Amino acid sequence: MKILSTIALAIFAMTASAQSYTITGKADESSNGKTAFLIDQNTAKVCDSCIIASGTFKFESNISGEKVLEVNIDKSRRNKAVVLVATGTNATVDFTTRPASVTDNGGYNDKYAAMMEAVTKAGEAVNAKAEQMMNEGKSREEIAAAVTPDIEAVYDIYRNAIKDNKDNILGAYVAAISARQFYTNLKEVDELIATVKYAGEMAAIKSLRLNYAKAEATQAGKMFVDFTGYTVDGKASKLSDYVGKGKYVLVDFWASWCGPCKGEIPNLIELQNKFGGDKFTVLGVNVWDDEAAFKAALTEEGITYPQIFIPQGNKDNATEMYGIQGIPQIILFAPDGTIVQRDLRGQGMKDLVESKVK
Repeated sequence: MKILSTIALAIFAMTASAQSYTITGKADESSNGKTAFLIDQNTAKVCDSCIIASGTFKFESNISGEKVLEVNIDKSRRNKAVVLVATGTNATVDFTTRPASVTDNGGYNDKYAAMMEAVTKAGEAVNAKAEQMMNEGKSREEIAAAVTPDIEAVYDIYRNAIKDNKDNILGAYVAAISARQFYTNLKEVDELIATVKYAGEMAAIKSLRLNYAKAEATQAGKMFVDFTGYTVDGKASKLSDYVGKGKYVLVDFWASWCGPCKGEIPNLIELQNKFGGDKFTVLGVNVWDDEAAFKAALTEEGITYPQIFIPQGNKDNATEMYGIQGIPQIILFAPDGTIVQRDLRGQGMKDLVESKVK
């Protein structure tokens, strides 16, 4: 009897922890016969699906905890909506409006919609103020100084939503959509995860944390991390073919479409022409680019120093290994393969190289 009672209590506890939610959908007649999908936004896995009939569909299931779900018609980028789901959520997703609206009688989704309405209203006011000052002939610096407090006020809408919802999915979701703006290093992301419930489950926050961790692991003084790509003529090529071979190597992560990248290319060519040889070389690592555009840029920009091309979607992703979130990212490696300095640009980069190899 005691064993049976224990099992019964365990079953009851499991049942009690899983509570129901409902998502009702509205769509126009053109959606009839199409499939509505319910997707866990953090795992990208489909939780449920149903066929739209008479312009309606419905999802009803149990949930343990709280989640960010995406409702999507035929997995189209245009027909999707995010729904914040908790115990007892009864949400309506209306795809007859553009963008789709989500309501839930004062729940997390209504609060999120109100927050975004406030952001939109405040953002429009900032833009109007900047435009008026521009029409009055004010300088860019004057405009920036005048609107900076207003922009911070917009950011405060996000910050306050996170602070006021630390114990629920709304705070975690707002943190996720603003993570790159507000959390700039590994310590700040870890503090966020420790203080905001569900933040550690958000895919965007997990990705950002991984980037920061890899960036910290590839700071000055650390040994290089190897990766593989291809030469201009399509042969396999590794970073280790150049780095750690007894010379300084200035590695430029770049793309043909990147204006700031192109702005640094004359500096790199100058350094290669001046110091290239037994002690030094420049190496380009082309990322996030189209192969034909990459090859065309070599001719257009007059680049002759060696290149490693990293195809988009390459399993051995160079930028992820170095926690690179923006380009150009230029890194100087010492002859033994340790990292001398990251984030190099312009005259500072030229001075550093000259001080090492002259």
